[in-house]
Amino acid sequence: MRRIIIPLVLLFIIIGIGRHLDRNATPGSSSQGSNGRVLVVALPETPETLHPEEATKPAEMQVLRNVYEGLVRFAPGSTKVEPCLATAWEVSPDARRWTFQLRRNVIFHDGTPLTAEYVKMWAEKRMAAKDKYPYGNFIFGPIERVEVINKNSVRFYLRYPYAPFIRNLAMLPAALTGPTQTEGLPAGTGPFRLAAPHPRQPVLTAFPHYWGPQPRADVITFKVIPEEKQRLAMAAQGKVDIANDVTPQKTPTGAGYYIKEGTGLSTGYLGFYTDKPPFDNPQLRRAICYAIDRRALVNKLFRYSAVPACGPIPPGVLGYDDALECHPYDPEKAMRLIEETGWSDRSVTIITYHGPRPYNPAGGPSLAAAIRDQLELVGIEVKIIVYPWKECKAAIHRREGDLFLYGWVSDNGDPDNFTYNLLATSQIECGLNTARYANPEADLLMAQAQQTTDEETRASLYHKAQEIIIRDAPWICLNYGLRAVALHSDIERYIFQPSGGAYLNLVSKREWR
Repeated sequence: MRRIIIPLVLLFIIIGIGRHLDRNATPGSSSQGSNGRVLVVALPETPETLHPEEATKPAEMQVLRNVYEGLVRFAPGSTKVEPCLATAWEVSPDARRWTFQLRRNVIFHDGTPLTAEYVKMWAEKRMAAKDKYPYGNFIFGPIERVEVINKNSVRFYLRYPYAPFIRNLAMLPAALTGPTQTEGLPAGTGPFRLAAPHPRQPVLTAFPHYWGPQPRADVITFKVIPEEKQRLAMAAQGKVDIANDVTPQKTPTGAGYYIKEGTGLSTGYLGFYTDKPPFDNPQLRRAICYAIDRRALVNKLFRYSAVPACGPIPPGVLGYDDALECHPYDPEKAMRLIEETGWSDRSVTIITYHGPRPYNPAGGPSLAAAIRDQLELVGIEVKIIVYPWKECKAAIHRREGDLFLYGWVSDNGDPDNFTYNLLATSQIECGLNTARYANPEADLLMAQAQQTTDEETRASLYHKAQEIIIRDAPWICLNYGLRAVALHSDIERYIFQPSGGAYLNLVSKREWR
């Protein structure tokens, strides 16, 4: 009997050691060999954190979206929400009770099982610490309490009806985290785990016990390469497989890489102070709208990195409508409307910012100068004041000048983020409604859209709200920003993610077929 038991015990010990080595191995930098299939990803900046609840930068999202997951997630290539750690959810008619059915047999990278009790504990911990994190209040502020229904069901009670809650839960800072592991980082449930948790060069390895299909890559190495030309050159040479955040462009012939682009979920606009003369007059605001040729601005300044805008909601977001009737470029009509208003001063000051923004890659001074040229064609004298970004925001807050260049990058890919956040009367006091725009009819439509979870109904409500907003013209919506990535010619199955941070478990190489 001993001759049988002893070998079996040794076998189990050997298997345990092998599993331990598998869980803790740190890969090297080679793209082949013992590390298996390797992807090398170039980032334009160093992640400042590898904690998902703290993440705000695109580089952080690109790394961490493949390590940590939430109850739901954005579908690949979309701002639509699909199941993730929850397989399904139900919403009460008043949009205040959200019940999630958890996916079974999910474990964190340290082996901790996912249960309703754990989700409740995690949520309550985040609720208590919501003021400590950039998106803490945004995601967890609406939650009143969390209840365990059974082992695999958990219910969130909200303080008020809030349809965008589901998209908030799809954001990276809403990802569930397990117990803290080495170097102070928590365990995740994603297809990859952090093997080298160093912000300058993070390394991920495939998690063998992932609940979904195993990723095609075994290892992902991230390299910080600030210069765009160098990122593109390395993609062309095959030294990196994916070069993030490059300027949208046509792929040069024989470049060795190709470009994928998509909406950046951002809107750039020229704003009016609607509570301050002379632009407290809606007709004068509309006159300025007719004087601005948005398409010419895009063609002159942005080339492939933006598209002309109409309403506040960009492509790829629920409620975007390219059939909205905007104010088309018509300088003769602009001059006629100006005459009708009796505005005699015919001079304005535009406040803008130094440097580029995601919705304005040409930079504030260049865009302001191009707008000045167009306004001068209808007899308006323009003065431009340029501030550093923080000082520019302060100047706009104190209503300096007459018009201002500004914009917005979405937090959660929800239309509420572009409309209610920026244009509801209630948002004037907090400073997000920089135009100080107030319209009770638009407020009601945006509030109704915030309280209904039916996507078709919400889209209809946002269409009506945008019609009113465009008519009142608190902004001239100039353009929607685009983002792009360069992929080595061997890369396949990459899907551009509008919300940032592509799902790299989907990516493959031609040689891996």
